[in-house]
Amino acid sequence: MRCCRSPFSGLVSLSLMSVLAMSRSTPSYGQAVPSSAIDEFVLGVEDKLSVSVWKEPDLSKTVSIRPDGKITFPLVGDVQAAGRAPRQLTEDLTKLLGRFIKEPVVTVVVEEINNFKVFILGEVSLHKKQKLKRRTRFLEAIALSGGLSKFADKSNLLLLRFEDGQETRTRIDYRKLVSGEKPELNVYLKPGDTIIVN
Repeated sequence: MRCCRSPFSGLVSLSLMSVLAMSRSTPSYGQAVPSSAIDEFVLGVEDKLSVSVWKEPDLSKTVSIRPDGKITFPLVGDVQAAGRAPRQLTEDLTKLLGRFIKEPVVTVVVEEINNFKVFILGEVSLHKKQKLKRRTRFLEAIALSGGLSKFADKSNLLLLRFEDGQETRTRIDYRKLVSGEKPELNVYLKPGDTIIVN
């Protein structure tokens, strides 16, 4: 008995290839980023941390990162936390506490991620600030907003990003992104990004 090939198998393969292509795309604006820069989480304002020092019960504290980017910890006072990876903050606290304690063993645990907020405006179903809990790509953020409305100009989406004192604007063609023609447009978002759907 001969098996018949489904007429949709080619379409399924093509769709799968598009998805795989998008998953392999570079995380930034067409430029490769070292894996270490991709994988390491960076702390931000309003993140909640649990900080403890081994064998020092009085030096266990839950803190939130203040608007000035700092936390206050016993013995050492104010310490910069925003913009630092948990590993870096652990190293900073270990060094500072070393002035008072012999060979301190510090542990920093991220209890809540509250700094990763993006804004999606214009022709989308849900108009609200999105609080993300993990690294999120452009298409995922659009999906979280309920998708584009029927009035959206799919060829003219705008990504606004403000960093290092400068604003950058990147136009994204949604059709080419979804079709797999331009998978590199499916960039990873950063806290504070704004997507405008015209």
